[in-house]
Amino acid sequence: MSFQKMRMFLISVTAIPQKDGVDLRFLQKLANMLTDYSTATRVLYKFKVTGESKLLSVVQVSNVIGLERVLSGLNRLGEVEVTCQPIISYESFARRCLEVDEHLTGVNSGTLAKEGLYWLEFNIDYQGKSTDELINVWKKEAEAVLTSRHKEGTLIELYKVVAERKVHAFINTLDPEQLDSLALQLPIMKENGASVKINCKALQLMDDYSARILSETI
Repeated sequence: MSFQKMRMFLISVTAIPQKDGVDLRFLQKLANMLTDYSTATRVLYKFKVTGESKLLSVVQVSNVIGLERVLSGLNRLGEVEVTCQPIISYESFARRCLEVDEHLTGVNSGTLAKEGLYWLEFNIDYQGKSTDELINVWKKEAEAVLTSRHKEGTLIELYKVVAERKVHAFINTLDPEQLDSLALQLPIMKENGASVKINCKALQLMDDYSARILSETI
């Protein structure tokens, strides 16, 4: 079965704290439920948001009923809040909508590392600009980011929310100050910064978090 034409979703699962807080074993149960469902779903990434009782997962879906069963199982485990956003690869968006050259928009062959992992959520408005002007700036942005990955080996995964001006970026950097520098240097910030809001969270790969949280001594 080919996964190339599958739909993708960003799943967010937040454990609602009870009077005794959040049981770490409950988070583990939630993570275990967020797994491949037969051939209907394929989990690409699974993250724990640092300092929060929240999990994120990027999932490819060939049969939405499989996804529905997974999410139903999450709700049966306990008090949780689940959101499910349809997303597409940023490369596909850049190629089809922004007309970025194909040599930059191929399938990403890299993968994220466990150290220095961050989640950047870009909400893009364009007050005072026309749609054509926004597309022009956004193309420069996509070319800059994808060139950085292509030539400099930047570890980054990008997804765009369907029909929204919202982008999710998952990036590795051992120096958080580099993210501040990046945010100031991006074309979309230089030319449209007043209309862009960035939310930033630190992440851990869920498998790494699970291996460490119940066994590591400090």
